[in-house]
Amino acid sequence: MKLFLFLSLFFSVTTSLFAQDKPAYKLFTSNGKEVKWSKMVNDLQVSEMVFFGELHNNAIAHWLQYELFVELYNAHDSSLAVGAEMFESDNQLVLNEYLLGNIDEKQLQQEARLWKNFNTDYKPLVDFAKENKIPFVATNVPRRYASAEVTLLLWTR
Repeated sequence: MKLFLFLSLFFSVTTSLFAQDKPAYKLFTSNGKEVKWSKMVNDLQVSEMVFFGELHNNAIAHWLQYELFVELYNAHDSSLAVGAEMFESDNQLVLNEYLLGNIDEKQLQQEARLWKNFNTDYKPLVDFAKENKIPFVATNVPRRYASAEVTLLLWTR
């Protein structure tokens, strides 16, 4: 217990001391102009769809995704849905079963093809969706198709 309290105090003190000197991130417009988080969130709240590009192994990006997800949920509540490429579309059924509480986390991890950083980077998003009954769509193509050599033909009549 003492160690936990010490670490909590240490991190809160160091965070406040260095928060202004070494920020974890900076946000920019498409024109390269720095923008504040609150301005970005206000602008995104009126959008019908928001795409969040990220580096899959960047913990700061995943934290920002989560924070933005919460902000947009607070603004839109029941009209919000989320999709993530970390889930392949053929895992939608097992994802839905988890979100509905029909299976537990252990079953989700056994049955879905989850990325190595699921627990640290994506689970907070999934669990927030589960707790708030937010639809969560598996948007990635199934791995068997992504790795296949496929020729795509498009035509119009």
